[in-house]
Amino acid sequence: MKERINEYLMQNKTIEFKDLLFSLIDERKLTDSEVYKRAGIDRKTFSKIRCIDHYIPHKNNVIKLCLSLSLSLEETTELLSSAGYQLSTNNNFDLIVRYFIERGIYDFDLINDYLDSFAGTVLN
Repeated sequence: MKERINEYLMQNKTIEFKDLLFSLIDERKLTDSEVYKRAGIDRKTFSKIRCIDHYIPHKNNVIKLCLSLSLSLEETTELLSSAGYQLSTNNNFDLIVRYFIERGIYDFDLINDYLDSFAGTVLN
């Protein structure tokens, strides 16, 4: 049984959040500081992502990283999934984020205005 479970894990496990994030950053030829500053994430939190194995930031921070990297909806879904999150289809916050990503709009101030209006919260 142990061997079967090991085999199953090897066949089905996807890339880890940290590895996927840094490959996306490298693909876009950005520096870490550019990304965490755009995302409004402090250096300490970003350092935890880089240095602590299996560290997963809060969903809000993962979304902000997606926006700061101008990820497509598919890329956003993949990065969120690698962290154990998803954009729900029955939650105003998630739907508004999805709306803007689908349209290629990554302006934090604009998104926050609509999040505040329709969801009563913002990307903080």
